[in-house]
Amino acid sequence: MASKVLKRKPKQERSVVTHNIIVESAAQVLLQRDYISTTTNRIAERAGVSVGSIYQYFNNKNEIYDAVLDYYLSKIVDAIFCMELKNDLALVEIIELLVGKIYGEWPEGPDLLRKLRQAPGAHFHEKISELKSNVVSYFSGFLDDRNEIVDVEDLDISLNICMNSIEGIFLNASAEIPPSRLAKEISLICSRYLLPREL
Repeated sequence: MASKVLKRKPKQERSVVTHNIIVESAAQVLLQRDYISTTTNRIAERAGVSVGSIYQYFNNKNEIYDAVLDYYLSKIVDAIFCMELKNDLALVEIIELLVGKIYGEWPEGPDLLRKLRQAPGAHFHEKISELKSNVVSYFSGFLDDRNEIVDVEDLDISLNICMNSIEGIFLNASAEIPPSRLAKEISLICSRYLLPREL
């Protein structure tokens, strides 16, 4: 089995800029097309670089897709972890803010994710699972700090179920539903599941 050729990691500012332009261009092309018709030639044309420049950083198209996913998921993680959540906010408000933040950072997310998961050999599911695990850990610690009263037997299991539900809704979200409305509906679903039921 042939060993995989390791590509250079961008270190200098100019290389980082070029790398990011390629990644963002790949996302733009993919949003307009599909997996099969998104080629390195089209990505290079959109990025304003040569195909040879692309292969300085990536071995193939799937590696570009992995980089696209990394790029946007990192924006989501940064957005969530940098949020300042006031202690007087209700759980339903917190979830709505978090989901709204995800959509604010990545409004084209559902469509792009649907296309990214078509890539054979890419690490789509592993990266999404890692994101969900990080968010669950963050949210679990946040609820512990607040001494939030939740009506579940195992908080981590319940939060994972919430994240899986959010993923399913996110991946199937219609562009016709405003992000703010979707964030509100998701927050209601999760909070009603986690909070004690009113008698």
